[in-house]
Amino acid sequence: MDAGRTRNPVNLSRDLAQTREFFSPRAAGWEDRHPDDDVLFRWAVEQLGLSAGDAAIDAGCGSGRALAPLRAAVGPEGAVLGIDATPAMLHEAARLGRRSISVCAIGDVRRLPVRDGCAAGILAAGLLPHLPDAVGVLREMARVARPGGRLGVFHPIGRLALAARHRDRGAGAHDMNIDPRRIGPLLAAGGWTLEVLDDADDHYLALAVCGG
Repeated sequence: MDAGRTRNPVNLSRDLAQTREFFSPRAAGWEDRHPDDDVLFRWAVEQLGLSAGDAAIDAGCGSGRALAPLRAAVGPEGAVLGIDATPAMLHEAARLGRRSISVCAIGDVRRLPVRDGCAAGILAAGLLPHLPDAVGVLREMARVARPGGRLGVFHPIGRLALAARHRDRGAGAHDMNIDPRRIGPLLAAGGWTLEVLDDADDHYLALAVCGG
């Protein structure tokens, strides 16, 4: 993968600005507020079926909770990229030592700084409800995925509880993007085929394959 250590988004959109506004003041100590999520993040990464030497992307990586299990999955010879639009979240990732195991880039998931067809696995944790144009982002992910590459749309919280959290915090989220009736067609429009939908009370995972 070709990605710099820092990339500044050009022409920051209103949606990205709102995302930064929401997450920036919450970045410090983010993982302390959700201390039980590590097990579910490791499990979600396992579902991508990565192998040693693969390239993996954490799209909307936040504080980088998935970066360590992604690195463990692809080994020292693999490549791991975490990309997020909120600098404060990447500062938190750096504080937690995630830059030593991955490339962490400031950027826009609508324009991934990665060449075509290189990624074996992409994790999108907590991302789709913050996207007004989810299909466009899914197409961009399909661009950088290799044929048969997998995408995990993941939340370490149940879908209904997530929607309630967004309402309580005034996040202005697009929670219908992960509705069970919508996620399959949404993925298909973005170039992905839904393989597994695990819509549980305490987590959510839609696992898809590129093309198919």
